[in-house]
Amino acid sequence: HGRTTLRGLYAAGEAARTGLHGGNRLASTSLLEGLVYGAAVADFVGACGDEDGGRDAAELARDVLHSGRADLLLDETLAGVPDGGGASARAVSDAARLLNRLKRTMWDDVGLVRTPRGLDRALDRLAEIGAEAEELFREAPCAETSGLRDAAEAGAGVAGAARENRVSRGAHTILLDEEDT
Repeated sequence: HGRTTLRGLYAAGEAARTGLHGGNRLASTSLLEGLVYGAAVADFVGACGDEDGGRDAAELARDVLHSGRADLLLDETLAGVPDGGGASARAVSDAARLLNRLKRTMWDDVGLVRTPRGLDRALDRLAEIGAEAEELFREAPCAETSGLRDAAEAGAGVAGAARENRVSRGAHTILLDEEDT
């Protein structure tokens, strides 16, 4: 049913790692799995009368909505973000430049073929990009700078997880550096 060890958190598709389509997690197979199992998880969670877990998710959602915490979280997230057009052309240009650098780093060092040395290099670059992105967002909060900040955080998370993983799976291959063999 997609349950995880965290109350109210369910997983479907690739996150659930069902093994339905094997280790080769490419496009259509993972999309199909996400749709099929996503619908099944939604059906389970939507069954509020179910004693196993759907009720937990429904109660958790109801508690958050009725407490007003959802609005508070949203207000905190959007605090200081202008309604639009408030960012300077320089900030938008800098965000685009950094996003291209982030994409290039992810493609070059965190792609299908990875090495420990390349992942270390990526983590260093992503930390630099993340720091610049955070500063840029503070100076000019807008969709472009917040998107860059979030992409840098996500990229660092993926690269860090990939660095800790020593197992090749599906289309992702880890080639050990000479000092690692």
